[in-house]
Amino acid sequence: MKLSGSYRFDVPRGQLWDALMDPGTVESCIPGVRQFKTIAPDVYEIELRVGVGAVSGSYRGTLAISDKRERESYRMTVEGKGARTTISGTGTMKLVDAGEATDLLYEGEGRVTGMLARVGQRLMSGVAKTQIDRFLDCLGSRAAGSAPSDGAA
Repeated sequence: MKLSGSYRFDVPRGQLWDALMDPGTVESCIPGVRQFKTIAPDVYEIELRVGVGAVSGSYRGTLAISDKRERESYRMTVEGKGARTTISGTGTMKLVDAGEATDLLYEGEGRVTGMLARVGQRLMSGVAKTQIDRFLDCLGSRAAGSAPSDGAA
């Protein structure tokens, strides 16, 4: 499953970057998060409750951030298991100045195998898009409420 999109935030790029790099902000914005624990720099152990159609369950795994280009872009890798399902994916986030606002461009690819894939295959991309939108809406609210970052955006 491939996903891509963009979202405009009414904050400077540096302020949005700071929100994306703050584990507390990210944890508060991930739909269904039950646990979000730092286990190494830029590596987190996560537990989520996810439902697709009639199938729902808890999934445990890791989220890792790599290839960071300060206030510009990073790569995210997610791996998890649960409810007889395995989930993995990679994606990139890129921040682009848009006047006084910032555009976040994302693209990625996810793979789901097992029970969730068999039962919810037709619904997965729609659910994933909804979850991404919920995360980005929350991130926008949190970033707008945070203090401006130091330095130029």
